[in-house]
Amino acid sequence: MKRTARSLIALAIVSVLTLGLTTFALGRVSTSSSSKVAIPSFTAAELNALPGANWIVAAGNLGAQRHSSLTQINTSNVAGMQLAWQAPIKAPNPGDPFIAHGGESSQIAWNGNLYTEDQYGRVFANDGATGHQLWYYEPNIDTTAAAKGVYIGGAPRGTAIGDGKVFIEEEESEVVALDQNTGRQIWATVVADVNLGAELSQAPVYYTDAAHPNGMILGATSGGDRVFSCIVFALDARTGKVLWHFNIIPTNPSQKPGYSTWRHPLAYNGGGAVWSNVAVNSAAGLVYADTGNPVPYAGVLRGPGAEWYTTGILALHVDTGKYAWFFQDVHHDLWDADQAQGSVLFDLQYNGKMRHAIYTANKDGLDYVLDSVTGKPIIPVSEVPVQQSTDAFSYPTQPISDGDPLVPQCVPSAAAWAGLTAPDGQPWNVGDGGRGCSFTAMDSKRYSLTAAFGKGAASQRPASYDPKTGYLFNEASPGFSAYKAIPASEAVGLQPGRQTGVSGYLSASLAGTPAAALSGSSLIAKDMRTNKKVWEIVNYASANVTGQPSNAFLGGTMTTDSGLLFTTSLNRLQAYDSSNGKLLWQSPARPGISQSLPMTYMVNGKQYVASYCSVNDGDLYVYALP
Repeated sequence: MKRTARSLIALAIVSVLTLGLTTFALGRVSTSSSSKVAIPSFTAAELNALPGANWIVAAGNLGAQRHSSLTQINTSNVAGMQLAWQAPIKAPNPGDPFIAHGGESSQIAWNGNLYTEDQYGRVFANDGATGHQLWYYEPNIDTTAAAKGVYIGGAPRGTAIGDGKVFIEEEESEVVALDQNTGRQIWATVVADVNLGAELSQAPVYYTDAAHPNGMILGATSGGDRVFSCIVFALDARTGKVLWHFNIIPTNPSQKPGYSTWRHPLAYNGGGAVWSNVAVNSAAGLVYADTGNPVPYAGVLRGPGAEWYTTGILALHVDTGKYAWFFQDVHHDLWDADQAQGSVLFDLQYNGKMRHAIYTANKDGLDYVLDSVTGKPIIPVSEVPVQQSTDAFSYPTQPISDGDPLVPQCVPSAAAWAGLTAPDGQPWNVGDGGRGCSFTAMDSKRYSLTAAFGKGAASQRPASYDPKTGYLFNEASPGFSAYKAIPASEAVGLQPGRQTGVSGYLSASLAGTPAAALSGSSLIAKDMRTNKKVWEIVNYASANVTGQPSNAFLGGTMTTDSGLLFTTSLNRLQAYDSSNGKLLWQSPARPGISQSLPMTYMVNGKQYVASYCSVNDGDLYVYALP
């Protein structure tokens, strides 16, 4: 369906243009029956509460804790859980020619109805007790995009609900509001220019407060790896009107304090992608976005500077979008150490005093516990000197927490590298050792090994937090990669737009080296009082203690008040004892289910656990006790 008017935040190379137009059009909808219970304009207190019978925020609540108060399914009876129903989450005539990421959607549950977004941005409403389809919505995506060479690759991660509406983020950088009863489109707002590489890769967040009783939709853009200059934004939930936006890459001197941390003029105006849901501290009036790397990856092409607000956690005032604080996990990121995983908020006592904390982790395997109001570390953080290279404009220090790293930071068996040479015939750069060993100087003189580049915290797979124990549960992927920067004089053709290949690096295989053995995944419980590990299930190629293949844990975690931890591994939904990591139950293998984000809800007094399998059959699997 062709739209005649849209709301567009069009991001040019060095400027931002807001048009503020919104279309009120109808999408393609199939409806068999309507839902019966109205979705209210939830209060901040309702959105902050732990989910129980209803799961009304994609990440569980505004604090993104992914923890349920339900206890019907517990450590004593979970072994008896069985498939309650299975329903197709796919269009009647699939085969869209455009490129799509595998779906990573977490369901929303409200008064017996489930809302699921598939990997193409379609939305399905199902009866939560039977799986009966109520309606589905087909988004208005340009299905000829792939034929035109246009990349559409965001990873849909779920919906939001509020005020009688279901909200989604479509891959063409459009936020859409649907009628909860019919799935018909109420409004659609384009928040960024897809022709410049913009994407939306997280579930929107619905939020209300005294200043916005009609509700707000909070989100942020990805697409930074295609040299798009990413933003955080807020829309009016009732009308779709743009309320505010914040530029993650500061291009104006008035954008303080970030502007002064870059070389100007900017070599490229891109990066800072936000891959996961924003979180909200309603008491402090702050919204948090976890930001990705600057672009291009190689520092030899960007010049010196810490480069705020990339690779860190950005706090904004939720009502205005004004800057509050920023904590940078990696200064002048050379390692693609995206802050890809969403942060988690919680209240916990430290030294006898209750603190409002926020946990943040990134792909270098380091994580931090900060004060969510001020951004100052609660668990101490040291600025540690790291290996330097003038070629890469290396930053002299990097922040490292006193907590346990999620994954090993140093290259194993460093002595075994003596005499080994990289593809260019030069010795490998394996780092200087010490606390900053993962921050090798990624320059154009040699191949350097790094523990980042897609490793560390398991990318967009979300963590969960149990407020009863103070434990946070995370998944991690260890491993090393080797890269050599392209000299600045040879780096040509890296221009903003819809492209990959903007890294500025040459890669090298590590097959046959000591680093090859350290790959796989792990499931980790950490005590947030200390940020130390309580238990860990390791599935490394070099240390396989469970008998499972490597790369097992991929689906994010969800916990319950009954002491259960749910995740997906080896194409199975699994349940663990959250106190010790003991595997208690697993489903039959469902190919492709490992990308799913498990969640739980209750209908008519019966608890269910849902997991969406998107890669092959596109079905939603829902389990319960007999």
